Amino acid sequence: MMRSRFANVSRQRAFTLVEVLVALAVMAFIIGATHQIFEVSTRTKEMSEETLDNLSRLQTVFRVMEQDFSQISKRKVRNEAGDFQEKYLLHERFLFGSELDGIAFIRNGWTNPGYLLPRSELQAVAYRVQEGRLERLYSLYVDQLDSSEPRVQVLLNDVEDFRFEFFNGQAQKWQEQWQQELLPKAVAVDLTLKEGDPIRRLFLLAGQGADIPVQQGGSGNNSGGGSAGSQGGNQGGNNNQGGNNSGGGGSTGSPNHG
Repeated sequence: MMRSRFANVSRQRAFTLVEVLVALAVMAFIIGATHQIFEVSTRTKEMSEETLDNLSRLQTVFRVMEQDFSQISKRKVRNEAGDFQEKYLLHERFLFGSELDGIAFIRNGWTNPGYLLPRSELQAVAYRVQEGRLERLYSLYVDQLDSSEPRVQVLLNDVEDFRFEFFNGQAQKWQEQWQQELLPKAVAVDLTLKEGDPIRRLFLLAGQGADIPVQQGGSGNNSGGGSAGSQGGNQGGNNNQGGNNSGGGGSTGSPNHG
């Protein structure tokens, strides 16, 4: 009697081989589905982070460009011979060794608190693309009075296209080239990255640039201080070095235009 009762209990609690296989199949399906969901979630997170990172880099690039273009100045650059360039803004295809468009100008507002650094608040700025990298070139000094190389700041990688358009205020139209001495009223930047859509940003030039007078100076000493970019004919040309500048000729150094 007791044996039959234990036998019935064991038969009720046991699983057949089919049930075990079915349970294992269900468990394997659940584990596989969970793994796929985890992989999809991980890839989605990585793509979201990459998208946000690319967006952040683009915002940084356009913020730098906005600061440069909004403070563009009517200041011509002197070459090593002491001659002034013809235009305030230089723009050409393949300028400065660029694979695409290249552009250069002088901007104001490069902070130098108390003129502690041996430079003025003017800065020579250029943009170019080399090996798919969008680069910003700048120099401590404005004029090309020596052979110093500009400093290079890489802003973006994987650049596929980079071009400019300029709004002519007199003709009231956009044009792809700018060969005039005066500055345009606005600049449009078209930027395309690999595996990305074209992006277009517009930058207004307030007052079409601030006038920065430049005079051919005589001899003398120019001690640090004074307003940025101001010139003194009897103070050694200009104060673009912000320190002591003896003799005529003004400030030295700039991005190597050409």
